[in-house]
Amino acid sequence: MSTRTRLAAALIPLLALSACSGGDDAENAEAQASSACAAAEGELLAADSQEGEPTLEVPLPEGWKTNTSMNSELIRLAVINPALTKDDFAPNVVVTAETSPADEQAAFDRQLAGLEHVAGTSDVTPERGEICGYSAWTLGYDLPAMGAIPVRPAEVQVIVVPHEDRSITYTMTAQSTAPVDPAFEEAVEEIFSGVQITN
Repeated sequence: MSTRTRLAAALIPLLALSACSGGDDAENAEAQASSACAAAEGELLAADSQEGEPTLEVPLPEGWKTNTSMNSELIRLAVINPALTKDDFAPNVVVTAETSPADEQAAFDRQLAGLEHVAGTSDVTPERGEICGYSAWTLGYDLPAMGAIPVRPAEVQVIVVPHEDRSITYTMTAQSTAPVDPAFEEAVEEIFSGVQITN
């Protein structure tokens, strides 16, 4: 019997948090954000987008392919590498998108609360940076076991893109049961650093 490829995504709960409108700040941030995204080589994959939303694309590393089985209003793109399957689990990167408060810190805090809920811990330390001129955070945490899939570490990149009177928050979750595999680490770095956003 052939090994089944399983794709598991950490779905971020939608939390009802209020925030100041911050409309003017959001418009200024959008105007100031540059299109100077990091260079990306090779094929680019566009995440699904709703009408009027920014366009987000990611590089497709060698050996990786798309998996559309979980695409939805929340999950916009998933890529997997069947060749790196271990414990009947294919390493994957899942991109989600959702409307968020205009205030970027409030938008990130909402995502962080959801991640801490999934991880069952509040001991998550994000590192702040920028992707395409937009505020971004990266962090790591452990995903709980899911059926036959064991506990596994996940690396997450959150990008908050001001858009009209709100933000669109993109969350990229990379997970593998063998995360120390150099091929997996290189692919995640290629995907995370090579994000292209057109607003």
